[in-house]
Amino acid sequence: MAIFGLLTSVVVIVIASVMAITNPYSKMNPTEPPVIHDNVIGLGVPVALSSIVFSFSGSVVYPHVEAAMKKPKQWPMVIMVAMGFCAFAYLLIGVAGYWAYGNQVVSPVLDSIPTGGAATASKILITLHVIIAAPIMLLSFYLEIENQWGINAERLGKKREFTIRLAYRSLVVGIICGISLAIPYFADFLSLISSISCVTMFAILPIICYLKLYGHKIAPWYEKIWMAIVLIIGLIASIWGIIDAVKALIKDSHATTS
Repeated sequence: MAIFGLLTSVVVIVIASVMAITNPYSKMNPTEPPVIHDNVIGLGVPVALSSIVFSFSGSVVYPHVEAAMKKPKQWPMVIMVAMGFCAFAYLLIGVAGYWAYGNQVVSPVLDSIPTGGAATASKILITLHVIIAAPIMLLSFYLEIENQWGINAERLGKKREFTIRLAYRSLVVGIICGISLAIPYFADFLSLISSISCVTMFAILPIICYLKLYGHKIAPWYEKIWMAIVLIIGLIASIWGIIDAVKALIKDSHATTS
């Protein structure tokens, strides 16, 4: 599942980047004014920071991945390569998309590229990727609950364990789908959740836990500087993102009532 998800992501990134470069806005709309490229869009920074952190939010499954490795000591290199690849992928599609469409780019960027077979294939692949990636991200939650409830083959037997796991995990997926469909303005709501939980969990708490476990004296000076930078960026992203997401939700609510 993980390999298929990776391959779908790579294919979508390549298609979107190539289509953006070969079909910029000026080529698709020759009679329209040229697009505008801003160095920094201040209003978009909060959501962008929280979304960027959310994009790297794989640490939920990191302990399970490390535990499953044949050589766990290679984990630091694995995580460095993985994060580097993710950063490169996001930079590639981000730079290509904004260069091609400027202030006319829409989210998701796949809605900016020309319609046709490539765009349709990309949307199908990214949908499959989300469907496949969701169970992987839920795995740690499943295992923690099942461990607490004693759902295992030794206690229940293989058939009963499988039945209970199937029913319980299906129920969780159903609840998540129901919540996502029932909540209005889901994109802005997701930005709020990302600003509160993802930034805290992936940029703030790991550093606090590291210092709590090992103490500040064990880390070299350059690591302390790096941790301080990450903490500051994380706090700014969280607070600023929460404010921006709440404002967006209030605006959505007023637009609906009016």
